[in-house]
Amino acid sequence: MARWLAYEWNDRELRVAVATSRSDRLILEHLFDVNLRDALGGAPAGEEPFRPSAEDIGRCLAAALAARNIRRPTTFVTISRSLVELRQLSVPPVSDDDLPEVVKLQALREFTHVTEDWSIDYLPLDGDPTQPRNVLVAALSPQLLSQIQDTCRVAQLRPERLLLRPCASASLARRCLPLSEGEIRLVIDLVGDEVDLSVIVEGRLVFMRTARLVGDPLRDPSSAETLVGEIRRTMMAAQNQLGGGRANHLVLCGNTPAHEHLVGLLHERLDLSASCFNPFQPFVLSPQLAESLPDHPGEYTALLGVLADEKEKITPPLDFLHPHRRPEPPSKKRQLLVAGVGAAVLVALGVGYGWWQLAQLDQEIAQLRTRQSELDRELKAGAEVAQLAQAVRGWLGSRVDWLEELKRLNEKIPSAKEVMLTKVSLAAGSKAGEISLEGFAATSESVQKMEQALEDETHRVVSKGKAEDDSQKPYTLRFGTSVVIRSTPPAPARSGRAPAARTPGLTPTAAPRSAAPRQTVR
Repeated sequence: MARWLAYEWNDRELRVAVATSRSDRLILEHLFDVNLRDALGGAPAGEEPFRPSAEDIGRCLAAALAARNIRRPTTFVTISRSLVELRQLSVPPVSDDDLPEVVKLQALREFTHVTEDWSIDYLPLDGDPTQPRNVLVAALSPQLLSQIQDTCRVAQLRPERLLLRPCASASLARRCLPLSEGEIRLVIDLVGDEVDLSVIVEGRLVFMRTARLVGDPLRDPSSAETLVGEIRRTMMAAQNQLGGGRANHLVLCGNTPAHEHLVGLLHERLDLSASCFNPFQPFVLSPQLAESLPDHPGEYTALLGVLADEKEKITPPLDFLHPHRRPEPPSKKRQLLVAGVGAAVLVALGVGYGWWQLAQLDQEIAQLRTRQSELDRELKAGAEVAQLAQAVRGWLGSRVDWLEELKRLNEKIPSAKEVMLTKVSLAAGSKAGEISLEGFAATSESVQKMEQALEDETHRVVSKGKAEDDSQKPYTLRFGTSVVIRSTPPAPARSGRAPAARTPGLTPTAAPRSAAPRQTVR
């Protein structure tokens, strides 16, 4: 009989679920939360910042477990999506075995602050190794990982897994409410003052975001309206991953009367089918817990999803303690066993001949291992050089005069009062090229003005969509635009040319790349 503990780590409140696994069932014994400000005697909320140390959190957790006589369980930790860097990346066609190393190299280039010592894991969004691979990459800082490990050490716990909260919630939702054919599901998990919004397509988690809420949508109508707005934003942001599609079914974690009322409100306001579910469905409740369920049982959905997955031996999609790795090379134990049997036969024929033969085999094995190591190093170095050479050939083979294109872009784009660019990507093809623009604009007319200015007989402008976003005021509109260069004759040689002046509207530009522009998950 195994005892499992799942808890959510943060510096404001701990939520804990404890269950006992038996051969045919999972018995839920404890569900409780610990308010760290109250437990540590911090100043009342709003008076001063409250930042408990990892040791303080660990002592509070240890005290709560000791009060319930919970000792040395197998431990799983979940964290909020807001505590990690998360982004969708596209990498070249590659096999599943090589994908972990390719994703890590790509993440180190794409993420601004991520370095080698970060814990990086990913969630594949497709499975065809002959096509460019899309992955959802999550990176956890070494500082936060150290804090979580220190908390567990002080509480005398040893974490087996470190998981992302929305993944566990989505897993329990799939288990309690199986997906119907053609369903694109948006899972809504209300946890404290946050809401996790996760999109599931054909059983795969393809998009997730976490938003902060003011008030409780289950009881506060104004907070419920805020939730409606966050759902709309999530559906718009997820359309890129859905190929222009949108979620058609909402699932709310929890089944209290307040959850059912909120489901009705979401159905009315968003004109989508909506439902809720009982997160305790896969469990048997202990008599003590059945008599004293927590006030907000839906907040434990992710923890219950972790326990249910462990019972069914389902590997989590993201685990920062055990990220995806290249498979270990095949074991040579069988080879050595055959060599040993052969040696025994040789010993029977003659001890002297046998020892000599073993010595020859050992020497050959050592030489082969040395040669294998050398070839592995040469292969790795050659693959990197070939990849760089391919990118250079693609860039040099382009007939696009990129200096002229950048000059034209500077001259055509509206002023900084109307448009601010945050990312410019240049992609060279064998005959032409493409310039991808991302940024913010003051109005929709500013974007239209920019796109009309960039369009001519050799440049085709393709709008990638616009969305309201007031994070960069006074700009209120986020947009994406692609300029396809239809055909550009070879440019005459030139020397000593000064770089084109940069207009106020053109902010950061990216170096040209041979790969296609990559989407960014915010």
